[in-house]
Amino acid sequence: MNGDFMLSLNLQRIFAAGFVCLVMLSPALASDLKIGALQFRATIGSMPSSAAYLSITNHGTMPDRLLDVESSLARKTELHTMAVTNGVMKMRQIDGGIDIPAGATIQLAPGGFHVMLIGLKAPLTVDENYDVTLVFETAGKVKVTGLAKRPADLKISAPHSPEAQSHGTHSSSTGSMEMPKTN
Repeated sequence: MNGDFMLSLNLQRIFAAGFVCLVMLSPALASDLKIGALQFRATIGSMPSSAAYLSITNHGTMPDRLLDVESSLARKTELHTMAVTNGVMKMRQIDGGIDIPAGATIQLAPGGFHVMLIGLKAPLTVDENYDVTLVFETAGKVKVTGLAKRPADLKISAPHSPEAQSHGTHSSSTGSMEMPKTN
């Protein structure tokens, strides 16, 4: 009986060591992504829609993809892109998400990629905090909080600006968020 116990204990140790190795070899961890300050376009009156903006930097060696954004602020939340073609501004939903290559920064900003909040349940008030949940292919779900701002006050930090380079533990109107490692 003692031999069976020792064999069982050794198998448990081997399994645990193998599991730790698999976790350590994971291609991308949430800590590889850095989320810039989340900003919402404040609304006036009963505007039915709004947008949210932020930057995402992938410090890892493997790509990831922003698949979706979840929010209780609106009936529907979609990833969109905006482009001007022959003098006509066109906005459309992005199918399949937004690629975040290794070593790159993706800006979700006015005039390009952005989050659309369609069918707002309540106005987005200037200087109030709201949150969304970013859904990544590899890093999983990450809740981010940010301020609603007047359109003229929206500032999207550039990838190499001090604002984009700051390291904090949460997002704010002027900082960024280091994502904790998740398993």
